[in-house]
Amino acid sequence: MSHQDNKRQKHAPSSSDMIGLQVSPPDASQWTQMRQEIMDSLRAELQNDFQSQVDQLKAQTAQLEGEASRLQNENSQLKSKVASLEEKVNSLEHLVIRAERKEKYLEMVKRNEQWEYPLDVPTIAELVSDGYSEEQSEEIIRQIDYIKNVTTQMRKGEAKYCITVDFYYEGMLPHYRQFADALMDYRHTIDYMDDTSFLFAMRGAAQLPAQVLLWLEKALEHTHFHRLQFCPIQTEGVRYLDFISNFVKANTRLKDFRLYDVTIENSRDIDLLCEVLNNKATLEEIELTYCGTEGGVFQEIFNKLQTQNVHKIDLSDNHLSNLRPTDMSEFLSSNSSLRDLDLGDNPFNEQDIVYIADTLRRNTTLCTLHFRFRFRGPSTNWHLLEYAIFDYTSLNAAYDSNHHCRLYIHMPGSDIWRFNTYSDPTLNRRKKIYTLLSKRNRRRENASFLELDGTGIKHIPQILSLLKPFSEHHSHNENGIQEDEAVTPLSIAYEIMRDWRMPELYNLDQMKED
Repeated sequence: MSHQDNKRQKHAPSSSDMIGLQVSPPDASQWTQMRQEIMDSLRAELQNDFQSQVDQLKAQTAQLEGEASRLQNENSQLKSKVASLEEKVNSLEHLVIRAERKEKYLEMVKRNEQWEYPLDVPTIAELVSDGYSEEQSEEIIRQIDYIKNVTTQMRKGEAKYCITVDFYYEGMLPHYRQFADALMDYRHTIDYMDDTSFLFAMRGAAQLPAQVLLWLEKALEHTHFHRLQFCPIQTEGVRYLDFISNFVKANTRLKDFRLYDVTIENSRDIDLLCEVLNNKATLEEIELTYCGTEGGVFQEIFNKLQTQNVHKIDLSDNHLSNLRPTDMSEFLSSNSSLRDLDLGDNPFNEQDIVYIADTLRRNTTLCTLHFRFRFRGPSTNWHLLEYAIFDYTSLNAAYDSNHHCRLYIHMPGSDIWRFNTYSDPTLNRRKKIYTLLSKRNRRRENASFLELDGTGIKHIPQILSLLKPFSEHHSHNENGIQEDEAVTPLSIAYEIMRDWRMPELYNLDQMKED
């Protein structure tokens, strides 16, 4: 036996040692437990790693949010500083403009300090010798005195809020030249005063020569009044509407335009008028009255007048009739800033009223609508306008009525003007619903009408709970008494609880108790 064999034999375990080292293999449950422990250990380790990463991301997110908040605050502060600087710049610009206007105004006043009216006013004797009667002579002198006084006031820089051209005779041409020259200077007074009350009006002149119109047009291209009013004037060699449109286009501060009894004869006139008014962004009010003729083209105003910022339009007395179904709706949508509309004294027919009422029921921009009726025959549809504002046939109809526009129908017995008096349509709706409940209460009809309206028992508590707040939106006179025939909330509540199935409900409760 070799040395290696002896060494191997020496270290080999004995039979008794082998018996002590023998291990039995694990069974299935032990394997499952071991696997579960390993999986739990791995899951816990992964969960800890995941939570650690989540916490790190949350910390980074919070840091980023804090940085974003800081940047937003800085941005808000910068915006506030920019707005403040812009306000200061605008204020300084306004002061500069104001100072420049004042300087020009004072220069004009100083230049005309020694100015005197250069023309003589004729005497009655001179005018009578020219063939005028004493009455005519007195009127001529009165008109020349007016021109003289207004011209002097304009030269001296005095505020003359209404300047009118309304008379002419042959000898007045040089006086009108003085008037037009002073009108050119008067722009400095209007600029400096910065008042929206200045009105220039033309009305009543028998016939103005083309030369006078040329002088006035040149002056009014530079002197911009806030309000312009034009009545019929016979013009020599110049179309009156062309004359009007020329300096309306040039006017940069016009807010109020009025055309009275100036006949619109053709589509060209409508196009010209609407073009200058539609492009005038400063304009806020328009009055076009007695401009249409029976069967004329003024009807086209509904489709062609499309203003930008006008909030009030008066189209009364224009022979408007025979509307198309979409005329009214297109007019309101094309003049979206319009809040006050007067359609009074137009001979609308029965179908026109249907179209207007239908548009009114759906409109939410108009605040006031005026009607004075001149029907071709007895009207049967005018009440549809009232129903558009307050349809009292049911609670649902009253709820769906127009709660924005206040309607004035100048007819005996119409009191629809009492509704939509609040600027908040919700309050107007409340007033109508309470008014309807009050009217029914006086005839003890609330219960039967609630049945007809399809109001279920589940809505009765809601109606009862709203009576008190709804009753607060009725007009009161100086003695605190309601003037619209509204009854007390308790009276309506008592009627509903007494008449609307309440006995049956009481008996049902008694049966349940028994």
